Amino acid sequence: MSAILGRHFRWSLVLGFVFLPAPVFALLISMSFESVPGSVPLTGSGTNATLNFGSVSAFEPVGAGVTRTPGALNYTISTRFGVRGNHLLAGILSPNYTLQARLRNPHTLTWRVDGVTMSTAAATIATSQPYGPIVPHTLAFVVPFSQAPGAVTIVLEVTAIAN
Repeated sequence: MSAILGRHFRWSLVLGFVFLPAPVFALLISMSFESVPGSVPLTGSGTNATLNFGSVSAFEPVGAGVTRTPGALNYTISTRFGVRGNHLLAGILSPNYTLQARLRNPHTLTWRVDGVTMSTAAATIATSQPYGPIVPHTLAFVVPFSQAPGAVTIVLEVTAIAN
């Protein structure tokens, strides 16, 4: 019975990350997306990377690096990804940066980065992010048990703003 239910709730997710520099200091800030150990590896490199959760299900095992958290009416799928911000004049004009993100297009599922719900409007994910090291962030999406199965592809636009 679980095999039948598992096929009914199978998902395939591909997430694209796009870096959009803020207009001010745009030439001075660079940012890259990085894989984080123990999480789904990013494919691609730098500012255009893809995060592929593979096939996910409410009942079948999930892939390496994917976490599933069941709830009463839904389940949440999550993994981590890293962001490395660099600034040509770090410490002189800008001690750190603010990270914002948004969905490029509306989506029926609930998407969160570090617990912040995403929409098509930019939302602040983190402030005072240090230049240099890879800072891990968590991407999660909530799937109602009633959701029909299917492939899901979204684009998450991420912006670094010098502080």
